[in-house]
Amino acid sequence: KDFQAKFDYEWDPDEGDEDPNNLDPAYEYAAPFQLDEEGIEVGYNPIFGRSNPIDGRTILNPPDSYVIDEKTRDDRLVPKEFPDGDIEIKANADVIALRKSLKIIETHTDPFLKMEVPNHMATWHGYPEQLSYPKQDYMNNRFTKPEDVTDFDKLGPARARQLAVQLARARNNEWLPEGTSEAYHASKTAIYKEKGVLTGSTLPGQADPEVVAKIQPAMDVLGDVVELLSIEADTVFRFKYHGLIKNKRGMSAWAGVLIRNCDVDCTGVVFETGFRKRDPYYDGGSHWYGPY
Repeated sequence: KDFQAKFDYEWDPDEGDEDPNNLDPAYEYAAPFQLDEEGIEVGYNPIFGRSNPIDGRTILNPPDSYVIDEKTRDDRLVPKEFPDGDIEIKANADVIALRKSLKIIETHTDPFLKMEVPNHMATWHGYPEQLSYPKQDYMNNRFTKPEDVTDFDKLGPARARQLAVQLARARNNEWLPEGTSEAYHASKTAIYKEKGVLTGSTLPGQADPEVVAKIQPAMDVLGDVVELLSIEADTVFRFKYHGLIKNKRGMSAWAGVLIRNCDVDCTGVVFETGFRKRDPYYDGGSHWYGPY
């Protein structure tokens, strides 16, 4: 029986239980937030957000004690405040009606928070903890068309395992059909081919073999850090740069000096890095966020 017991704050929305957090329409509630004289939300902090305990669940017209409430009182059990016919009865009723019409929020000082908190609020029961993710369609977020799905349920255990291994080892698997990756990378470089511009990409271009042979001593010094892509306007050298981004500017200046030392006219050196903008493993960045 103890395991079957259910507290008032335990509820299951999947079973159709009514949300106990809904506000009772029999009462009036304060505004979702209060503003001070300068029009700023009371208790708002730009870092921690809202902290005012008086919010939209604060009750403005709380019920009286069941002993004196008009709906539940029993005049036989409650002693009379005034004798019958006393003129104070009407005056006292007017005072009570005036006090309720003011809709003053009754508060007290919380000993722990050291701030005023309302006496009457709609109880917040919270929501049940999500123990599992909602069920999704098996073909959710997959590239495979529904008519091309492999039905493993119709295969035997041996054949199903064999086919699963084949799909896992193949380039064309259930997650990425053949040609999807190639089409994605081709779309990234399509603009360069349409405009006929190589600057900003790592696409190779034309290079004079005689000039390439003359700058070979400079290429030997630079080593695997750079890779010659093209020579533009006979004096501008494009390289694909594999080194650290923080050394890119200095390396390009040094490469220009090495090329001039080979008695080759050089008016500029361009180091291409593609979409790589930084080195997350060396400058404290996260490699999960791009572009790099």
